[in-house]
Amino acid sequence: MGFSPTPIPFPRVALMFIRFCGAASEVTGSCYYIEAGGLKFILDCGLFQGGDDQFERNTAPFPFDPSSLDFVLLSHAHIDHIGRLPLLVRGGFAKRILATHPTVDLCHILLRDSAHIQEEDAAWKIKRLRKQGEDAAWVKPLYTLADAERALSLLEGVDYDVDVPLNDNVTARWRDAGHILGSAHLEVSITEKHVVRRLVFSGDVGNRGTPILRDPTPIAEADVVLVESTYGDRLHEHRQQRAALFRQIVTQTLDRGGKVLIPSFAVGRTQEILYELNPLAERGLLDGTPVYVDSPMAVSATEIFKKHTATYDTDAAALMRSGDNPLEFPGLHLVRDVEESKALNESRQPCIIIAANGMCSAGRIKHHLKHHIGDPRNTILFVGFQAQGTLGRLIKDGAKQVRIFGEMHPVRAQVAALDGFSAHADRDGLLWWLAGFRRPPQRVFMVHGEEDVAHAFAQLVAEQKGWLTSVPKLGEEVNLHFS
Repeated sequence: MGFSPTPIPFPRVALMFIRFCGAASEVTGSCYYIEAGGLKFILDCGLFQGGDDQFERNTAPFPFDPSSLDFVLLSHAHIDHIGRLPLLVRGGFAKRILATHPTVDLCHILLRDSAHIQEEDAAWKIKRLRKQGEDAAWVKPLYTLADAERALSLLEGVDYDVDVPLNDNVTARWRDAGHILGSAHLEVSITEKHVVRRLVFSGDVGNRGTPILRDPTPIAEADVVLVESTYGDRLHEHRQQRAALFRQIVTQTLDRGGKVLIPSFAVGRTQEILYELNPLAERGLLDGTPVYVDSPMAVSATEIFKKHTATYDTDAAALMRSGDNPLEFPGLHLVRDVEESKALNESRQPCIIIAANGMCSAGRIKHHLKHHIGDPRNTILFVGFQAQGTLGRLIKDGAKQVRIFGEMHPVRAQVAALDGFSAHADRDGLLWWLAGFRRPPQRVFMVHGEEDVAHAFAQLVAEQKGWLTSVPKLGEEVNLHFS
């Protein structure tokens, strides 16, 4: 992938230059190019997800020279934050990629899985084109397992709340974001003429009170803030309300002899759902109904969760000390084998199937949807954000029929959604996090949100706090001079 430079306004950096290279006026593709303190680095390097043009967008050249970067700093391991790292390395980047230790562990399973999906998708397209008698020589995977391994070799783990020097002028610190295991707010401090300026990137801000994870960490000082806005215009259900609705949806589906299909991200959401199912199963409220986690990656991620118990909140840590692992309970089956996964579609027994991926754009959930979406006894339960253009978004928005593996299927199953399971803070959660700053930042950029939502949140923050807020466009550049 060649480097195609984009003109940058002059004069160059007074103190900080930012180019918004992804997750700007949209949710996915997180990537922000920074020049400050004599360094060039990026925050995150994620895949664009959703829509028919995602392959072209992901293969487009980066708007900077990857070989010129000094560092990559990662907020967490979701694919829309790390998924283009193999392309970055293929483009010439060969230096350090820094992230928390749990994020490093999760990257190893998520990037390998992503590469496997890219190779599988290319193989399927080649097979289809050849079957139609068309030329398939042009079809290549977005990246390969070998590309992913090269990126993984550059990862380096850091501890929370420790200053990591990047050079004599710049330090970085990772603060717990409470979003998924290992997630972090990134705090970058730049010293110039004995004056310290701080850039804070929220990453994805988690919900307070989320099972297993600690609450997001408020940050007191910032001159520039990049804050996510995914749910900046709405509120989630309270946890007790969410738990009651979850139980109601599950029991009603099982009572009518159906299956509950839960498209879920392998990291974070799956483990939180298991945490919610644990007391229901242990009290016999599921009446012995089997629960299947049908995702090899989710199974591996759950093992990583068990490894990093030091990052648990007090409730989950207490359960672990008592000998009750919140991620294990009677009737839970962890499915790795493809044949066992296929057998779930043949069985007529009511059950709960948690399968990746969360937006139904790939993975085993698509096979389960193909076999179950036409049966009104079943329920498709969405527990996370569905990006525009994804199969999950179409189903959630009420499509009467959808295309799965090239064939149209009527949507007769019940469709439900519980946004309270989202790993993202809602509007009030984001406002709570911003309230941690002791003085107004000079600039606040709303990122990682659909454009109308980001603008609504920017207006709310400006009205409530009087801060200078804006919603950057993809490719927008900002040269910051501080007073």
